[in-house]
Amino acid sequence: MQIRTKITLQFIGIVAVILVIAMAYIHFQFKTSLQKEFYNNLESKALMMGEMIVGKTVIAKPLEGSHKDVIDGFSDIYKENISIFDTEGNRIYSFKHSLLPLPPDIISKVLETNNHKFKMGDLNAIGVKYLNQKGLTYIVVAEAAFSSTHLKRLTYILNWVFFLSVILVAFGGWFLSHQALLPLIGVMNQVDKILPTNLGRRLSTPSQKDELSRLVLTFNQMLDRIQNAFNSQKMFLSNISHELKNPLHVIISQIEIVLDKERNSEEYKEVLSSVLTDTRELNEMATKLMQLARINSDGSSVKFALCRIDEILWQSKILLIKHHPEYTIKLNIISLPEKEANLNIQGNEHLLKIALLNLMDNGCKYSPDKTVQVKITYELDLGFEITINDNGPGIAEKDLPFIKDAFYRGNRHTEVKGSGIGLALADSIFKLHSVIMSIESSSEQGTCIRLRFPFTKKVK
Repeated sequence: MQIRTKITLQFIGIVAVILVIAMAYIHFQFKTSLQKEFYNNLESKALMMGEMIVGKTVIAKPLEGSHKDVIDGFSDIYKENISIFDTEGNRIYSFKHSLLPLPPDIISKVLETNNHKFKMGDLNAIGVKYLNQKGLTYIVVAEAAFSSTHLKRLTYILNWVFFLSVILVAFGGWFLSHQALLPLIGVMNQVDKILPTNLGRRLSTPSQKDELSRLVLTFNQMLDRIQNAFNSQKMFLSNISHELKNPLHVIISQIEIVLDKERNSEEYKEVLSSVLTDTRELNEMATKLMQLARINSDGSSVKFALCRIDEILWQSKILLIKHHPEYTIKLNIISLPEKEANLNIQGNEHLLKIALLNLMDNGCKYSPDKTVQVKITYELDLGFEITINDNGPGIAEKDLPFIKDAFYRGNRHTEVKGSGIGLALADSIFKLHSVIMSIESSSEQGTCIRLRFPFTKKVK
């Protein structure tokens, strides 16, 4: 079912329910008013007849047979009757003959309540307690058929009004739903024109500040994210093909040259050593890519546990020196918490080692003296902060916004061998741990990477 049809049907349903409730209330109030007026008239007639017949009577005899005041010609034309009874239930006067007796329970209720409404055969009746001038008590019963002609006419009118109103509401709801969905149809038409070849196209934002304009803004923001993802993917594929092609081309060239003619063992060793170096670089790049893909695809599967930040730093330093003995890492602990338990942070120890190792490796790699300075600071109300400083050429200002992108490398660093994945991997790991990483760089002082770990409640 289309939204327009659904809105129209819901609109009809809501209005129909309101009309039914309103008309039922009108019908009920009108019927109540008619009945009240009907019984008031009966009561007035009963009191008037009581005044006329037994108003001054001292002793009233029970009625036997037809009364002399009964007018037979009118008794059958008008379905009304007024009867007078004494407190014993004996009929004193009646406008009509062949009448039903007054039940004892009705007599008792009339005497108890002064007036009581009840049914007498097929007529509506009211019994009124009447005290005449001589102090005698009588019961005057007025009977009549409740005429529902006006009520039927009102019911007929209300039914037609309801039927015509529903038809008008249906047309009105269909028109209003079309008007309400017209801007949405325009948005849908614009969306249909957005293709993978023109992801830069955006929806025009309505001037009204309503839900539709918010929807358009949200959709445009989603398109921005999709475009960035596509661009990142294209750049990723382009860079990875370039980064993999170069070492593979070098390996193939070296193998082809060594197989071109017979070589001595030293030459074979030299070529195999070079191929091994290039293969290790490829393996390292593949490992980083897999780690980066795993973190970015499903970071929720990474398991966290308590780990000591100082031990992670020491182990990262030892591991890096083991693979690169020429590196120098100056680890300086400025301050630590007094309680040993406060050295623990919630995180994945293996991933944090990889991130810190990549940052220290980059610092040593780009520093002329292969040296990097690492400082760890603890503040009671702020938590841990780690800074990693090198004395390299720094990062150009135009490169800073893109330096965390995978495979991106600034022009100043083209002479240093690298894949451009380490910093992107470290950034993803730190985001997973809610660690804020900021980079400050200048050509005079090198690059400083500042890591602010999230504050957690400490043991006192």
